This record gives sequence, C-alpha cells and structure tokens, in this order.
Amino acid sequence: MANFDASIGKNETEIKYYDNRTHFVCTWQKIYLQDQQEAGPFTFQVILQNTGNIYFNYLQIPKVKILTTNHAHRVGLSDAYMSQHSTNEHIVRVITLYDKINLDKEKISSGVSVIFDMDQICNTFTDCASCLANRGKRYNCSWCDDIQKCSDGYDRSRQQWIRAQCHRLAAADTCPNSMEDTYDNYHFSSSSLPSMVQFEKRKESSIATSRSYSTLHTFRTIVITLLLSVLILSLAALAVTYMYAYRNPTSPAGMWLLEHRPSTYIARFKRSTGSI
Repeated sequence: MANFDASIGKNETEIKYYDNRTHFVCTWQKIYLQDQQEAGPFTFQVILQNTGNIYFNYLQIPKVKILTTNHAHRVGLSDAYMSQHSTNEHIVRVITLYDKINLDKEKISSGVSVIFDMDQICNTFTDCASCLANRGKRYNCSWCDDIQKCSDGYDRSRQQWIRAQCHRLAAADTCPNSMEDTYDNYHFSSSSLPSMVQFEKRKESSIATSRSYSTLHTFRTIVITLLLSVLILSLAALAVTYMYAYRNPTSPAGMWLLEHRPSTYIARFKRSTGSI
C-alpha cells in the first residue's frame, strides 16, 4: 500500500484480474507513485486461492525510498470487521483491523514472492466439539450455541456475536448439550469486557430510544396529515357547492344561498334593532 495513481501511466498502466473459481489473480502493471513518478513503474500481483493461501508476487519494484508524506507505505496483510451503528439521520460504519502481519519493507524487491499459508482460526470450525478442542492452541475459541458459531470474539461476524450476547454466554470448556454444568464457564465475564464492547452496548441502547422516538414522530405526522387532508377536502367541497349555487340560482342550493346570503341577515338585524 502506497500513494499509487493509475491515471499517470500514459495508457501503459493496467489493473487486471482473473478468476477461475479456485484462484483469483489481480495484477497492478506499470503503476506509478503519484508524488514520485521519476522512480519508475511498479508491477506486483496478489493471488487468492480457495484453499485460503495468499501469494504476493513482486515483479518489478524500483529501488527507491517511498515517501510517506501524503500516504502511508505498508507491506503486509490484515483482516478487519465492520460494525454498523444507526443514528437518527445516518448509518455509521466502523472498520476495525486485527491480526496484522507486517512484512519487512527492506526485503521487498523485484522477483520476490511472499506466501501466506492458511491457519485454522476459530471461525473455521463449524461444531462445538471441534471448536473447543482447538481452544488454547493459538486462539481462545468459544462456541455460541444461539448463532451456531465458533469465535474468539474478533472476526468478521463480531457484530452478530455481540448482539447475540455471545461474549457473555459462549461456552469455553464444555458444549451446551453436555451433562456437565457449564453456566459458570464463560469465555468472558462482564467485568472483563473490552471497553469497545461496552461502548457498543450503550450505543445499541441509544439506538433503541431513537427508534422509539422515530416511531412516535411518524405516527404524529400521519395523524396531522390526515386532519389536514380532511380540512382541505371539506373546504374544496364548500367552494364547489357555493359556485354551483351561485351559477344556478333556481336550484335548491341556489334558493338556499339566496335565503341565507349575508345581506338578508344584515336587513333582519336592522329591522329588529329599529323595532327596539
């Protein structure tokens, strides 16, 4: 990762990919650094196998010290999970990196290949027995029976893990269908929760409150809209009736309008006042 710019290469820069269902290959060919074009073109490649193995192939790497003023320069691999939080107006997505593998940049040169062999982590196990059998070998795997997942709490399904309360209820020593009592053998205790988990819980509480307010606000809006619609329709009906009576004075509506026109009431008021 560096400050590469694919628009600089004078039509010689290409980003090519190939997929045959077992291998996905992406090649960055003759791509230049935005702020160091004089260094020359870089060509490198990544291969993802369906076995989980990953290959970095560095085909053409100029001998230059890459500047980090405008962009970070990293060589390595990392996984990440994304959490999503809703507010009244926005959806906030947060990407958190973990399990970083940083390579020595000084060893990267033309013709070098780096191979990452897949390691079995917690979420590769699909049943409780195999999940707990591998606990402690490298990761603190726990089994959450509610969502049928094995995890150490830090993978791409972290948000689902937290929402299902797996950080409190996941079995760490014995599978749920075992005869042994496992209620006290949790992977995490409430006092040892990471601060990020506690933040997410508070966030979800505020989300529930905002959703309740939003529902009430929507109900009020519907009621007000209905009342305004009825009022507008009533006024429109009165206006149409008045126009019809005005243009057709011999109709029942026209006769009623003549009898109840304002001038009639004014004359009656004057007569009654004079008699007093």
